[in-house]
Amino acid sequence: MIDYHIHPEYSIDAKGSVHDYCNEALERGIGELCFTTHLDLDPRRDDCYVRVTEKTVRSNSSVWFEDYESTIRRAADEFIEKNLVVRMGVEVDLYPGVVEDLPEAFHSTDFDLIIGSIHLLDHLAISVKEESQRFFTKHSLEDLAERYYGLLLEMLDTGFFNILGHLDIYRRYGEEYYGAKIHRIWEPHIKDLVKKMKHHDVGFEINTSSWRQGLSEPMPETLLIDQFVKRGIENVTVGSDSHNPTTLGAGIQRAYEILHKVGLQEITTYLHKKPTRKRMAT
Repeated sequence: MIDYHIHPEYSIDAKGSVHDYCNEALERGIGELCFTTHLDLDPRRDDCYVRVTEKTVRSNSSVWFEDYESTIRRAADEFIEKNLVVRMGVEVDLYPGVVEDLPEAFHSTDFDLIIGSIHLLDHLAISVKEESQRFFTKHSLEDLAERYYGLLLEMLDTGFFNILGHLDIYRRYGEEYYGAKIHRIWEPHIKDLVKKMKHHDVGFEINTSSWRQGLSEPMPETLLIDQFVKRGIENVTVGSDSHNPTTLGAGIQRAYEILHKVGLQEITTYLHKKPTRKRMAT
C-alpha cells in the first residue's frame, strides 16, 4: 500500500516529523510514502510559509529546499532497510502566475513527484469554509465550473507537475451550498481535460481526506474516476492528505477498492518524476 499525499511539519498547518510518519507507516503496513509539503506562493495571500527547524520562513524563499530534501533523503536511506520506500514530493498551489513565482531552488530540487492542486479562486481558499462561502455567494454554479476548470486547463499547459490533486475539492463546501448539481459540473470540461492530461502526461490522485470530513466520496468522486479510467488516464496515485501521522493511510484501501471496481489494476509510483505502474494488492 502507498500513501502519496502527506504533509509533514514543514507545512505550517501540519504536525509530525518525517521520521514520525515513517515510523507510523511501519506500524500500519504501508510500503511507500511520498511527502508533499505545501508550496503556497500567491503574493496576495498572507499564509505562504513553511516551517524549518521550528522557524517559519516564506515559501518563496530558497533557503528551506536543501533542508527539506536532505531530511527526506536521509529518511529514505534509513528506512529502506526496513522495507519502507520514501519519496520526496511537493504540492504546489495552482493560480495564474504561479510559474513566475516559483522559487529558484524549486527548479534545482530533485523532486520525485509534483502535485498541482487548486485551492484558490479569486485569491480565496475554496478549501476553507469561511472563504469558500465568500466565493460561492458571488458566483453561480456555472461560474464556479468555468472558473475552476478553466484554471485547471490553463495550468495543465504549464507542464511542470505530474499529478492533479484533489480534483473536485469544490465539493468540500460547495455541495452544501449549491446542492446535488455540483456533482456533474465537470461534464462539459472532461473531454478537454483528458486531452490535456494525456498531452502533458499528467495523472490524478484519489484523495481520501474527504471521507474524514464527512463526505460520502473521495476526491474526485467515483463517477469522475470512472470517466478518467474509461478515457485512458492510466497514472493514478492515492493519498490520505494527512496533516498528522494519526491519519496516515486512512481510506487508502477503500480507494484501491474503487480503482478495482472501475477496472484499473495498477497504481502509479514516481521516482525523479518518472511514473511506474505497479499492480495493486487486492
